[in-house]
Amino acid sequence: MSVDTEAAATEEAAAARALAEPLLTPGAEQRTRRRGGTLSRPAERLTMRRDSVRRRSLAAADIGGLLAAYVVALVLVGSATSTTAETALVLVSLPAWVLLHKALGLYDRDAHLVHKSTLNELPKLVQSIALGTALLFLFGPFIPGLTLGRPEALGFLLTAVVVVPGLRYLARMLVNRLAAPERCLIVGTGAVAEVLARKIRAHPEYGAQLVGHLDGSNDLSPGVSDLELLGDIDDFESLCRSHQVERVVIAFSSLPEQQTLDLVRAAKRQHLKVTIVPRLFEVVGSSVEIDQIEGMTLMGLRSVQRTTSTLLLKRGVDIVGATLALLLTAPLLALAALTVKATSPGPLFAQRRVGRDNAEFKIFKIRTMVHGADALKSTLIHLNEVPDGPMFKIHDDPRVTRVGRLLRRTSLDELPQLWNVLRGEMSLVGPRPLVPAENAHVIGWHRTRLDLTPGLTGPWQVLGRNAIPFDEMVKLDYLYVAEWSLWNDIKLLVRTLPVVVGRRGS
Repeated sequence: MSVDTEAAATEEAAAARALAEPLLTPGAEQRTRRRGGTLSRPAERLTMRRDSVRRRSLAAADIGGLLAAYVVALVLVGSATSTTAETALVLVSLPAWVLLHKALGLYDRDAHLVHKSTLNELPKLVQSIALGTALLFLFGPFIPGLTLGRPEALGFLLTAVVVVPGLRYLARMLVNRLAAPERCLIVGTGAVAEVLARKIRAHPEYGAQLVGHLDGSNDLSPGVSDLELLGDIDDFESLCRSHQVERVVIAFSSLPEQQTLDLVRAAKRQHLKVTIVPRLFEVVGSSVEIDQIEGMTLMGLRSVQRTTSTLLLKRGVDIVGATLALLLTAPLLALAALTVKATSPGPLFAQRRVGRDNAEFKIFKIRTMVHGADALKSTLIHLNEVPDGPMFKIHDDPRVTRVGRLLRRTSLDELPQLWNVLRGEMSLVGPRPLVPAENAHVIGWHRTRLDLTPGLTGPWQVLGRNAIPFDEMVKLDYLYVAEWSLWNDIKLLVRTLPVVVGRRGS
């Protein structure tokens, strides 16, 4: 990856220091608002209004979910009509719960993020609900006229854990659909800015709109394709005003440290949101621990070593999950296999893949191509959409049968790999299993991806599938292995569902 290493190495620290500096005291900020200063910018008014609507929508979602949980616990499970004590409990606890979520940052975090994910906040949300339920169960008996037993507490907890996140997801989706997208400016050029722009454009659910990019006038690195170069960095403030920029994303700019500091301070003067692509982002995932030494912020990275108990836990989840999935999908599997055999001559599909610790195994799939498709590959090389890598991909591959096209779009052809999971050759979640020819192109530190068992689904399948280049797919797999946790596996499994339902298969 071609970047100015010296500038990139200092950029994050410089931007972080500038972000940490207070720009206005509370009183000065209020005076600025009253006097119609920079806070009166149309873009800032839009940002404040959008953020306010989002916070209130999330609070309303929480109240709605908790009310539903109270109905289940006190009426359906408790089988009792509402009493004065129960009504008082609801009226008192709802504002208290909103205050608890406010204290945990569950309303304000969206303003700082590009990807506003309900799934990412789920652990903190469940902790809050579980804590509140435990307090209700412990102190409920002290409220005269209130009966709250184990069934009621369990009904409340299970309902709230399901309904509250669901309503928060709908609230975010509604706000994104009704509000204008957040206007973002990328500061930086070259490969990192290019990848960042592509990722933002590929996810309209982020509610972000790229208005352009800019960088130092002496920067000789390539620009960002299909993204307008707005001008020179010296015109940053005027460009932000004229293009109604709301968020500045600093992506490995070639600016020197002092100029980066000045840029962040200028962004703060205009009350813009600032997002920074961290240095070493290739090895810094989301599972980092924030530490401090006398005011200096440090990031602790998770070790790639895993205990035996951790690996046994992952294997246990695989066995239970694959067994249940096979039992539930067995009729569908049989129907799909019989349809393929009836409409296209030839055997079902098996292929050699490279698994954990470089051991080869045979992967099972429902055949989606005509028999002898590998022999036809040489005649279709000129149609390959990824000529710069080892992968062979054609969007409308003529070798795919009509039934096979449907199986691929719904990912039903992948279901026989559940048998590979039971055999221990694959996992429910893990790095993509490569054919030997592709695996030969994975060199150096990228081979750490083989430290975990390959998966039926994984970051490549969820985040981009065919749209992600081979080298970036390998880096995603490395990050998955480097920061593995059971919660990350659960998130990837959950995010696989909309990919399958949305028929975004290969």
